[in-house]
Amino acid sequence: MAGVLAAGVVLVLGGGIASADLGSDPKPPTTTTGAGGNGTSYTARVTYTPRGIGTGGQPITSTDGNFTPPVCWYSSFTPAQFKAEIDRRYLVAGHSGAGTVYDYYNQVQSRMNQIRYHQGDEGSWWVLTWDASLFNTPNAWCPYTTDWYWSPPGNPPKGAITPKILAEAAYRQLRLVSQGVALSPKAGNQKVNLPTYVSYTAPAAQESVTARLTEPDGTVVAATVVAQPDGLHVDAGTSYADPQSCDYRLSGAGSGAAASFDSAHADCNITYRRASAGTYPLGARMTWRVWWTATATPQPNGAALPDGLSRYQQDVTVQEIQTVNR
Repeated sequence: MAGVLAAGVVLVLGGGIASADLGSDPKPPTTTTGAGGNGTSYTARVTYTPRGIGTGGQPITSTDGNFTPPVCWYSSFTPAQFKAEIDRRYLVAGHSGAGTVYDYYNQVQSRMNQIRYHQGDEGSWWVLTWDASLFNTPNAWCPYTTDWYWSPPGNPPKGAITPKILAEAAYRQLRLVSQGVALSPKAGNQKVNLPTYVSYTAPAAQESVTARLTEPDGTVVAATVVAQPDGLHVDAGTSYADPQSCDYRLSGAGSGAAASFDSAHADCNITYRRASAGTYPLGARMTWRVWWTATATPQPNGAALPDGLSRYQQDVTVQEIQTVNR
């Protein structure tokens, strides 16, 4: 039985132009922001706890091409915490010899001291948070341009951290079972004009990941995503088959039991019409239903996220049926 594993990912909070309180400040220097804390970064940790296959398996592929798990969001800081962070950046920049960055945060400190970082005022500082594992990856685009600003209570920014945002981040961490289907006749002994029967039993009823984050102000945010096998698509891997593909609904899907299927009595079964010159690449694609809840443990139902896909390919050899004439 697969164990429960915990993994962490470091997040980076980019320092840049602030709220209207710093509207006349020069733009911050261009630097490479990374985990570990130079003069422009802050690190936080999201703990991901996978269940089922754990860290093995195949990364989930979304059926929705427009769905993009978040790479950034806003975290809430108290005035004292925000002051400590600006002071930390200032000191780190000085110790690293980054003069331009050091000068910039010196200016930020001077302005903030004038407004006392909003100490005593009701509200929060909101700081842009990046997922460090994706910060420097191609096409990692953040839709927010303000790195931090002050906001009165009850007015969180668009993109403020929520369980849903954490759930979407956890979606990326899902690993799905990728295994082939069992064939009858066997893959190396397929026959022309004989149906190919398919059977499948999922090794796990569900896969899930819990994401948990403790905000700087002490707020704990958690969300769990669950993926459950739901349907199976089998493709013959050649146009010399009739039909060329079949779709099956898995029995047990939705019940919490391990899903299974046997096509021996199904209406659709691939039949190869020509022998292979070598092999054909038969493909199996599993569709997974995915949902999330604002909990630290998997729940039987929740709000839907885009379906996931896992794929497997295996070579089959198709031969003519041999007959003996006397």
